[in-house]
Amino acid sequence: MLEVKNITAGYERRNVLHEVSAKVEAGKITVIMGPNGAGKSTLLKTMFGTLGVKSGHFELDGHMYHPKPSDLVNKGIFMVPQGMRVFSEMTVLENLELATHFWPKRDEKKFKEQLDKIMKYFSEIEPRLNDLAGNLSGGQQQMVAMARGLINEPKLLFLDEPSIGLSPKWIKSVFEKIHDIKEDLGTGFVIVEHNLKTLLPLTDHAYILDQGRITYDGPSDGKTLEKMITQIFK
Repeated sequence: MLEVKNITAGYERRNVLHEVSAKVEAGKITVIMGPNGAGKSTLLKTMFGTLGVKSGHFELDGHMYHPKPSDLVNKGIFMVPQGMRVFSEMTVLENLELATHFWPKRDEKKFKEQLDKIMKYFSEIEPRLNDLAGNLSGGQQQMVAMARGLINEPKLLFLDEPSIGLSPKWIKSVFEKIHDIKEDLGTGFVIVEHNLKTLLPLTDHAYILDQGRITYDGPSDGKTLEKMITQIFK
């Protein structure tokens, strides 16, 4: 579905990614892992178009494209950035309604249908739709951010460190919901994550980034990956 080829990118004069190539398949959960500063979030930003590249190119469904967030949302790709979960002074419902900003025109019926479908996976926040989002727990706020992305019926959802700041209970719940959504709705996910013990068994494909270069590209199980993870996070 989406492919990056020989991408070099960074900030000002410092390159963070060095000729990185990766492929994301529709309906799969792909995890990008690696040590701090490896370039994981940078790769996600380049794929979504919030950070430009210095060389290389992108392909979407076999056609070259230039990443631009507004265009990608219309093509079925959405991103939940790290730490930017909710607008705290708005209600949960108002946060979810923000997703319709990308629609050609406001469609109340379509929004309600999408909301009803998505709330099946986020029963913890459904009773709090009229509460201020800032009054929710960290785990509940993460679910609001994910639900907001899913309102657009994405084929692919990027998640940057969805477990950051969450308790083990909420981490397990968030990851299980990601797996259920993939299975039921066919939504693909690209997840940058450190909490691999809980997430990895639920994923299909893994990339390891180290110093801005891909050092592993393969299935999310197997002794080769296990050995590399042990070396990186020892």
